[in-house]
Amino acid sequence: MVLNLKHKIRVLVSKIREKKKEKRRSSNWSEVRDKFLSLNPRCAACGGTEKLQVHHIVPFHVNETLELDEKNLITLCMGKDECHLSIGHGDLWRCYNPYVKEDAKKYLDSDRHHRSFLIQEVKERRIYSLKE
Repeated sequence: MVLNLKHKIRVLVSKIREKKKEKRRSSNWSEVRDKFLSLNPRCAACGGTEKLQVHHIVPFHVNETLELDEKNLITLCMGKDECHLSIGHGDLWRCYNPYVKEDAKKYLDSDRHHRSFLIQEVKERRIYSLKE
């Protein structure tokens, strides 16, 4: 029950973060996001199809010119594995993982036991971002 509550809180925080960012996003973002999700309808890390989000490999506040660049996007989820938070951000929203594409593939190809080691590697390589 405690894990379920933690998961619900993390999903809620994720939604609040996205809502706050809407003001700073390009007016074309929702169209680009929706198109990307239609072309990439599964989480790149776990293969899930629930609670999908489009993640920027390099956050748009770090490099605004990449905000709408499809090469800078990856589909991750906030389903039971919380791939967006764990693989995309190394378990801290204020961080990002520049190796997210490679790590997502490793995660997808790994069994549950090895996934925990991969998450630890991501945490050790995450980059702290001044803004969120």
